[in-house]
Order: sequence, then structure tokens, then C-alpha cells
Amino acid sequence: MAIFRTCSGLVIRCFKRVEHAADWLTGKAGPVFVFLCWTLIILGGLCFFDAVGRDLGPWSTLLLLPIFILVPLNLYGQYYLVTHVPPGFPSSRALALSPNPLPQDIERRWFDLSTEKSLWSPERWGMRKRGRPLTSGYGHVSQQDGNEGQDGSKRIRRCRKCDGPKPERAHHCSVCKRCILLMDHHCPWINACVGLHNQRHFILFMVWLSIGCWTVALLGIDKFWDSFGSIDSWPGYLPSIFFTLTWVLCIAIGFAVPILCAWHIYMITRNETSIESHDNAYLESRAKADGLIYLNPYDLGRRRNLNFFFNIGPDGYSKWTLLFPLVVPPASNGWSYPRRSMPSDHHIPATGLHAPELADGLLAPDGVNGKQPSGGDVAEDGRIGRYVMGDHGSLTDDEEGGGGFMD
Repeated sequence: MAIFRTCSGLVIRCFKRVEHAADWLTGKAGPVFVFLCWTLIILGGLCFFDAVGRDLGPWSTLLLLPIFILVPLNLYGQYYLVTHVPPGFPSSRALALSPNPLPQDIERRWFDLSTEKSLWSPERWGMRKRGRPLTSGYGHVSQQDGNEGQDGSKRIRRCRKCDGPKPERAHHCSVCKRCILLMDHHCPWINACVGLHNQRHFILFMVWLSIGCWTVALLGIDKFWDSFGSIDSWPGYLPSIFFTLTWVLCIAIGFAVPILCAWHIYMITRNETSIESHDNAYLESRAKADGLIYLNPYDLGRRRNLNFFFNIGPDGYSKWTLLFPLVVPPASNGWSYPRRSMPSDHHIPATGLHAPELADGLLAPDGVNGKQPSGGDVAEDGRIGRYVMGDHGSLTDDEEGGGGFMD
């Protein structure tokens, strides 16, 4: 048995080294991916207007003018913002201790983007937030600010890896070597994490990229077949092979990116990140085994989830901000998030819990842990109602990332 234990430990250490090597390679290759993406989208736009745009009649051009303006504007603008707006970090302490430091001028760059006098600011164009802002400025939020927005009795978790505060829904990125507010995933195509402050730009970039690819594919299909003809008959300034490769690439991206975008929008309607979607699916299956109905605590309903994510609606900015590359701040400060209430109907499950990790999420219909619901009963083991609410981050914590609580 000692031999098997030694061999298994060796295999685990080997996998750990491979994982760390993959994280290192992802981080180092990030600038290459960003350069490649800029090259492709700029070259694609040039090829389209060089080959297709020149042959369109005046009425066709006038009809398609909104697409010809909005698609390039958002395609290049949203990609610039998603690569320059930081995802949001819990504290400057974690950044200082991180082995992967950020550029020293990042706070100045972010201030230049977010100030109301900036061309990227919606206030500059008369689009002001209707409700009271929940957050402002750069992604750094002091620990005191985070505690002010929460129940005084609630403690803030500490990240074992970067030794900084770890608010709810924050995760430590193994590539960036720091905690990210509302982390969704690390994307090599933007050389950064997708998080609280830049996920809006990430989604809108995918939307406009999908529209742009299908615009090229549909309007350029005739030019695609013409590109196989004689070189002398090709009307564009760029070689015909450029448009051939651009059209094929647009078809490939036009299928892949919309699927990825649709999946992300579906998760937004459920108010969950990519990381949380896996945890919620696991908790839902475990709750179902106990005859319980699992509820995502952050799911406020589709419309409210969409308004909250894009920060639009009665308490946010105008929906017109979705049509332009503007730096719209998130609706949350990254330390606290609105939660749904428990449904009113309840009964005691007849079976015992198969998933002990759900115990912390069992709530009364009034939303208070472990308290007697009005007009209801409490089982001897303390279980209340037929619904179970997700926990507050103990299950979604990163591997080896839980370092207790901040003092």
C-alpha cells in the first residue's frame, strides 16, 4: 500500500506541474493572442470594405449604413475596452503581493477611461444613470468599503494564495496570480480575466463580432466565389486570397462565437458565472436527490438579471448604451450582491440530506438561516421547507484558496 500511495502522490505532483506550466504558458502567450486578434479583425474589416463595400449601390449603402457604422465602431471599441478595463480586484494588498504585477500606470489608464470627461463615458454623451450608483471608480475597493455594504456580523474570507480579502463570488486566478471580483474565466484572447468590470465589454464584443462575421459571410458570398477567378479581374486593392481566407474565417467564427455568446447570455439570465454554473448544477442534482428544489441565491429573474448585469433599466443607464462602446460601471461594488427571497410554500422533506454541504443553504421562507418560518414547522434536524438556497461561497471556493477569514 505504501508503494501505491507513493506512486499516486508522484502522479498528482506531476499533474500539478503540468497545470502550473499550462498556466504559465497561457499568461506568456496572452500578448500574442491579443496581437493576433487585432490583426484579424482589422484585416477582416479592410478586406470587406475593399471587396464588397466598393460594389454596393447608393441605396444599398444607405440601407446598410447603420451596420457599416455600428459594427466596426463596437467591434474595435469593445475589444479595446475589454483589453484595457481591469476586471476588478478586491484590494491593493493582493496586487502588491502578487508575483504577476500589473502595469504601474493601470490606475491612471482606468481613470482616463472612467472619468465623466472621457469619450468612453456615457455621461459625456448625456446618458446618465437614473438610480443611485452602487460603485464608482477603479476596481480596487477597500476592505472597509466592503464591510460597510454587508451585515456587520459577516466576516470576509481570506485568500490563502494572495493573502488578500476574498469577497463573495470572487475567485483566485491561477494565471493572473490574484483574486478577481466576480470572476468568470481567464481568457487568453484578452490576456486577462473576465470579471466584474469588463465582462459587459466581453459579452458585447462577442455580440458585435458575431454580427460582423455574418455580415461579411452573407454580403460577401459572391465575392468569395469571384476570388477563385483571375487575379486581373479582382476589383480590390488587397489580394483576392486575403478575402478568401477572411470569408472562410468569418464562417468558422460565425458558428463558434454565437454559440459561446448564447451560453454566456443564458448564464447571465440566471445571474451566474461560468464557475458558478458548474457549482449550481452540482448542488441542484444533490438537492434533487433529497426531494428538494435548489435555488440560486443571486437569481432575481431573467429581466432583472439582465438589467443588473448590463446596469440598464429603471435604476441603471439607458438601453442605448448597448449600441456604443461606453464604459458603464457595474451595478455592484463587487463585495455584496442582491439576493432573491425564498418562496412562501414549504414542507418538511421526508428523507435525510445526501449532501451535507447544502446544510448552510437551508433557509426559512423569510430568508433567515435556522429561524422558524411564520406558519411553518421545523424538523428535528433543523431542516426547513422544500426549497434550498445556495451557500455563500464555501463550495465555490477555489482549490487551496480558502485561508480562513480576515481579522
